[in-house]
Amino acid sequence: MLRLSKTQRRHLSRFIILLGVVLEYQISAAAAGTINLYKGIVIRHSVTIKTKTYHFAGEDSLSTAPIIIEGDNIVVNFNGAVVEGSADFENPDKFKGTGVIVRSGKNIILKNLTLKGFKVGVLARNITGLKITGCDFSYNFRQHLNSNRAAEDLADWQSYHHNENDEWLRYGAGIYLRNCDKAEISNNVITNGQCGLMMTACNDGSVYNNDFSYNSGIGIGMYRSSRNRVMNNKLDWNVRGFSYGVYYRGQDLAGILVFEQCNDNIFAYNSVTHSGDGFFLWAGQSTMDTGEGGCNDNLVFGNDFSYAPTNGVEITFSRNKIIKNILHDCWHGIWGGFSYNTVIANNDFAGNLSAIAIEHGMNNTIAQNSFTDDKVCLELWSNPKRPKDIGYLQKRDTRSTAYTIRDNVFAGEKKMLSINNTSDVTFLNNRVKGSVLEQKFDTTVNNLVFDKTGDKAIRVTDNTYLAEPAQIPGAQNAMLPAAHPKGRQYIMMTEWGPYNFSYPILWWNKTDSTGRMHFDLMGPRGQWKFIKATGALKPSALSGTFPAKFEMQKDTTSLTNIDVEMEYRGGAIVSPFGIKNDRGHPYHFHYREFDIPYHWQMKWFAFDTLSDPVKHAAQFGKLLAGKPLKVSAGSNLDKTFGRNFGKNIPREKIATVSESQIDVPAGNYRVGITASEIVKVYIDDKLVLDNWDPAKIVNFEDNHYEAIIPLSGRHIVRVVQAQYGDYGTLNLSIKPVYKED
Repeated sequence: MLRLSKTQRRHLSRFIILLGVVLEYQISAAAAGTINLYKGIVIRHSVTIKTKTYHFAGEDSLSTAPIIIEGDNIVVNFNGAVVEGSADFENPDKFKGTGVIVRSGKNIILKNLTLKGFKVGVLARNITGLKITGCDFSYNFRQHLNSNRAAEDLADWQSYHHNENDEWLRYGAGIYLRNCDKAEISNNVITNGQCGLMMTACNDGSVYNNDFSYNSGIGIGMYRSSRNRVMNNKLDWNVRGFSYGVYYRGQDLAGILVFEQCNDNIFAYNSVTHSGDGFFLWAGQSTMDTGEGGCNDNLVFGNDFSYAPTNGVEITFSRNKIIKNILHDCWHGIWGGFSYNTVIANNDFAGNLSAIAIEHGMNNTIAQNSFTDDKVCLELWSNPKRPKDIGYLQKRDTRSTAYTIRDNVFAGEKKMLSINNTSDVTFLNNRVKGSVLEQKFDTTVNNLVFDKTGDKAIRVTDNTYLAEPAQIPGAQNAMLPAAHPKGRQYIMMTEWGPYNFSYPILWWNKTDSTGRMHFDLMGPRGQWKFIKATGALKPSALSGTFPAKFEMQKDTTSLTNIDVEMEYRGGAIVSPFGIKNDRGHPYHFHYREFDIPYHWQMKWFAFDTLSDPVKHAAQFGKLLAGKPLKVSAGSNLDKTFGRNFGKNIPREKIATVSESQIDVPAGNYRVGITASEIVKVYIDDKLVLDNWDPAKIVNFEDNHYEAIIPLSGRHIVRVVQAQYGDYGTLNLSIKPVYKED
């Protein structure tokens, strides 16, 4: 038995009393409903958080967080509290860690939290009955984009094909849920990040009344998630890989992403405009391998998917219902490759390059739609010689056959039909006005029947396909206001993502043959003032109001190094990085353009097993010191490398060595290289970028490597690149790192 002295007993008694006071204070504070957060807090009971701003740096691991929540039947009211991770707001690609982890329990409610500066805002696993409402998880992680106004960088493509091991987490998220059944996600905001809400193995939930817009990745992503209702959400401008009039790739981004065995979901009354794809559904890799399953029996009803750079709706290798949606001004209104038993009805198509395109489709119905001024209306085809290189093609009937196209209205269609290698197509009672109805098909088209189709056909509408999903009580009208800018020209990509119209911007439109630069001044109502410029002369005006046109003369006497500084005064605004600027306070913004005149000389080589660049570095070095197969030159490294390597240059196992002299002002520069597959960059024979391990190149983004490097004056840049496969890209970027005012 432990014996204590009289003094020790007295100290112990005081400690117990003090501990009791502390516990009593904590209990009374919780009962009163307000406690302070601290890093490492574990919340196990209902509580209200004291309203203030808390600063908790994110950890290197996503599996730990400054705030942990666990327990049953608890409500955590953050009461307007703000939790900030990284203080380096202007470098969101450096954000790390998770803000809040919900790790065990059921029937947990999180509400009224603002959280930013992390890679993942809230991460929850294995929670039944989780509810997140009234929260703002904007301004969390997003990648720095390598694509620009002039050219796409293929390293910006994202891949979502697998998520068994949480691969999606490499892109961050405002909310990331796994195995969270019966979740309710409502009235939250996630903007100016990369991904909004990402769900894996989450069933029977509701996602409604949220605003997940203006992200550079995905608005809502679902993987192996079924029987959910996704309704009345704002999911506009979730996009990258687009430059108006230059390229429109979309890079596998979407307002709504549905991958891998997601069934019986309802997607209704959402606004999903100006996104890479509006709705992107793919059956999943397991279906590709086995031919079984798919993303089936989903209802896509009453949404607006307009102004997608690629597809308003993409549905592949599955059966679904696409009913009463708006699909205007997309590349494809609907891309339905390998869709079967699918209903496309009562939709509004207009101004698309192609309204509906389906390859290898079977038993599909296209009914009661309206088509107006599409360049091509219906494209139906198959490729009988397509190699059966995947399990789906080996185990499934993939003929293009058995279409019913009835009771549609076609007006002003440039070309109504493009049909090849397809059989058993019935056109019944379609009204055609001012359209080109092509009826001369080759011998690959069999059993094509037209009945009562023409300008005198009577429009027939019944309710066969119009089983409208029940509205959620208190549902918001998610559609864009009539006065809001609309159209693909308003997909205005910055280096961090889409412009959101809430802060002032000087947007370059063109530089004419005289060197005159033409801009739009866009943003909230207010006053603008020209402050100063380098590399550009003769502003067309010195002040004015938003919106406005603005011009300057490009100074062509030196290196293109333009910095135009403007000032805004008006209402309160939020910067592109989430920094608030109060009403009436001056806010400075810039247009910057920097271009180095390169003169590349590129030498081409072919290597073999004995001169492998990784396994036999010495022999590879001797190869590069020898005679090249070809020497090419150009001012742009990407174009000099090209896509067609030319005669006597193999597509695989090739290497290049490229050199150019540069001359730049003193400063810090972001030097980046995108290459297929391995690459080293030297400046003045000093290795500055090293991406020479093929094992580390798994995803598209792994093909890009960059660093901040001080440069001044003349330098020699040398790029050594090698690739084993035939995927060819090589793109170098050297841009100043600007220090903001």
